[in-house]
Amino acid sequence: MKFLILIFGFLITSLISVNAQNRVSMSIVDNEDCAALAKQKMTFLSDGSLQSDRVVALEMEKLKACGIDDYDVRFFGTIDALSSLLKKMTKEKRLEFLTYGDLITNIKRMKETENFQKLKSLTQISQQLAERQANITTWSKDVQLFNELGASETVKDKVYRYLREHPENTLTYQELLTKLQK
Repeated sequence: MKFLILIFGFLITSLISVNAQNRVSMSIVDNEDCAALAKQKMTFLSDGSLQSDRVVALEMEKLKACGIDDYDVRFFGTIDALSSLLKKMTKEKRLEFLTYGDLITNIKRMKETENFQKLKSLTQISQQLAERQANITTWSKDVQLFNELGASETVKDKVYRYLREHPENTLTYQELLTKLQK
């Protein structure tokens, strides 16, 4: 149960935007192609505009032109995630010389790892389940998602019993799990 709540918590945390930024070093790229973006230096790292996760998320949005999807923007679009990448990247190159191309290369490397792919899959399943209305008529399909998330038999039994006792339930699975935890 705690594992599912942690996954849902991570999901919600990653979807909530943090305080608005005061300034951004560059405007969001609209139609610029990936090759041109890859050559640009990441000036936001050294010009003082790196103040919040919101700034990082906006900078990550630029990378969509290079195949970075919405999940990747949310995952890598935090100061903590960027700091981890920068720690590796600055071993090879000084901070002020890093380009978006360097960042794209490192993100793509990380995306290819088995751990990242598993985490992305679990997060997507968790999100799907969190948004789905808990319903006894769809339980046979929904329980498969619980299984993929590694939910215990105890958790699944509690959810199933609740749904049997409340066939007119209108809660999502996220809301139901939160209620059952209390």
